[in-house]
Amino acid sequence: MSTHLELGNRGETLAERHLLNIGFQILERNWRFSRAEVDIIAMDGDVLVFVEVKTRSSEIFGKPEE
Repeated sequence: MSTHLELGNRGETLAERHLLNIGFQILERNWRFSRAEVDIIAMDGDVLVFVEVKTRSSEIFGKPEE
């Protein structure tokens, strides 16, 4: 697996863990339809949430919380 795909996978795993820790229910990960992909589909109570994860290897574009 290429380096950027490994980095993306690690970021999605961290995001999934975070969502689980704050009470989200994960329904799907890397869901595909035709050429489109959604990284994580989750439920927050009765709200359906679509999550696009962006993982960076440096802070050149700022910190995640910014």
